[in-house]
Amino acid sequence: MKILSFTTVYPNAAQPGAGVFVRERLRHAARLADVRVVAPVPWFPFGHRITPQTRPRLSSRIESGEMNVLHPRFFSVPGIFKALDGLFLFLSSVAAIRRLKREGFDFDLIDAHFAYPDGLAAILLGFLYRRPVVVTLRGTEIPLSSRLLRRLQIRFVLKRAARIVAVSRSLEDMARRLGAEAEKIVRIPNGVDGETFRPIPMEEARRALGLPAEVKIVVSAGGLCRRKGHHRLVEIWPDVRREVPGAMLFIVGGPTAEGDETETLARMIREGGLESAVRLVGPRPHEEMPLWLSAADLFVLATTNEGSCNVIREALSCGTPVVTTHVGDNAEVVREPACGVLVQPDETSALARAVIEGLTRVWDRERVRSSVASESWDGVAARVADVWRSVADVGGEEVRVLERSQARP
Repeated sequence: MKILSFTTVYPNAAQPGAGVFVRERLRHAARLADVRVVAPVPWFPFGHRITPQTRPRLSSRIESGEMNVLHPRFFSVPGIFKALDGLFLFLSSVAAIRRLKREGFDFDLIDAHFAYPDGLAAILLGFLYRRPVVVTLRGTEIPLSSRLLRRLQIRFVLKRAARIVAVSRSLEDMARRLGAEAEKIVRIPNGVDGETFRPIPMEEARRALGLPAEVKIVVSAGGLCRRKGHHRLVEIWPDVRREVPGAMLFIVGGPTAEGDETETLARMIREGGLESAVRLVGPRPHEEMPLWLSAADLFVLATTNEGSCNVIREALSCGTPVVTTHVGDNAEVVREPACGVLVQPDETSALARAVIEGLTRVWDRERVRSSVASESWDGVAARVADVWRSVADVGGEEVRVLERSQARP
C-alpha cells in the first residue's frame, strides 16, 4: 500500500516534541506500507513575530528516518479567521502533493490526523485526487466542536471519511453524536515503545539529570498550554509541601499552537515563593524522557482534555505511578489503583490529596510497568494497517469503476 499521511502536528526541526505520538504510529506502520508524510506548518506575514514558537521556519523537505516528510507552508490567519484554516491548508498543500505524484508516489489513500483542520483539508484533497480518506480523532475535536463553524466542518469530515479511527471511547461517542455512521468507526488507542520507555534506576536517572537524590520528585510533562493544567499543580504545591516537606515539581514542556503559559507559570512560581520547589524545565528531547519519568516518584498530569495521552503510558512503562484526570482514555490506561489515582479535572483539592497520597505511598513499580506491557506501537500499527488495507481495497475499486465509466464515449 502507498499511504499519504497528512497532519499539521508532527515533529520538526523547530519543534522536535510536536506530535511524537503521530510519528510513532507512522514509524511503526511504515514497516507495513509505503508511507509518505505531508506535515504543513502555519505561515502568516509577520506571523513569526506574533507567535514565534508555534510558527517554525523550516525547509520544505526533511528526510526523517524511515519516512520522507514534506513541510509545505500553509496560510494561517491568527484570531477569528482560524475557521478558515482547513480551506487554506487544502489550497496550500496541493502543490506539494502534486509533486509527490509526479515523483511516482501514486498513493492509495490519505491518512489524516485530527478532524480539523487536517481532516477537512484531507477530505478536499480526497475529492481532488479521487482517493478515500481515513481520519483519526485525537482529542482536540471535543473543544473545537463546541464552536459552531468548527462543528459544522467536523461533521462534514466525519460524514465523508471512508473510515474514522478514534483513539478513545469518548471520541468514539463524540463521532456518533456528530452523525458519523457507527460501522465506519474503529477505536484504536495509542501505544507505547516499551524498549525505549523502560525503568531506569532512580538514582541513576537523577544523577544523569542533575536532580537531588533525597527529595520526593513529581514530574509533569506536556505543552505549556492551559489545557494541560500545569498551573493547577503550581497552585497546590504549597499544600503538597506542607505534607511532604522538600517535595519538588519539575514541569517538562514548551509552547504549543494551543498557547504559551510560560510567563503565567513563572509569575505564579515567583508570587508563591516556590522558586526552589518548582522548576520549568522547558522542552526536552523525546529520547531524554525515560530519564525524567524514571527519576520521578510520581508523574502527574492535571489535564482537562485528552484523546489518548501518550506520556501517561510512557510513565507507566517506566514503572512510575500516575496521578491524572478522568478525561479521554486515562481511566482505561490507569485502570487499577496499583498504577495510580484518578481525579475529576475541576477538583483542585482532590488533586492535592491524590498527589500527597501518591508521594507517601509505597508502589510496586514492576506491577505499574506490567499494566501497559502489552500496548505496543507494533500492535497499534498492525490494526491501523488493517484499516488502511480494507479502505484501500474498497476505495481503489470504486475509483477504477469511476474512471472506466468516465472513459466511455
